[in-house]
Amino acid sequence: MMDIDHFKQINDSMGHATGDQALAHLASVIKESLRATDVIARYGGEEFIILLPGTAEKDAISVITRAQRELTRNFFMHDNNRVLITFSAGVAERRSGEAADAVIGRTDRALYRAKNSGRNRVIGADNMEQAHITQ
Repeated sequence: MMDIDHFKQINDSMGHATGDQALAHLASVIKESLRATDVIARYGGEEFIILLPGTAEKDAISVITRAQRELTRNFFMHDNNRVLITFSAGVAERRSGEAADAVIGRTDRALYRAKNSGRNRVIGADNMEQAHITQ
């Protein structure tokens, strides 16, 4: 699950139409960095879910980190100005028998950890749980 960092500022300073264009730009760049079997879908306002079938959490973190790099290389243009768009992400691997709501909850908690730890980060749910267990 990913959430665009400071998206409200884009909407407030450049307008909602530009915000929509920024969302489309992000989705396009991310989609190009994924496999044909992967899916990106808008989940809410500026949140997206990316499904990476058959991908372990540590590998998914690498995929999403690579997508972040691609997004910073492919600037969004507004009025001939480059606008840097970044996102924070939480990643979780669905456990055997785990309900969809449960994995989304774990992913969402990891996303909020990423946002609260400085944004433009990718946090794995298992890494977060392991850190909590060892503390």
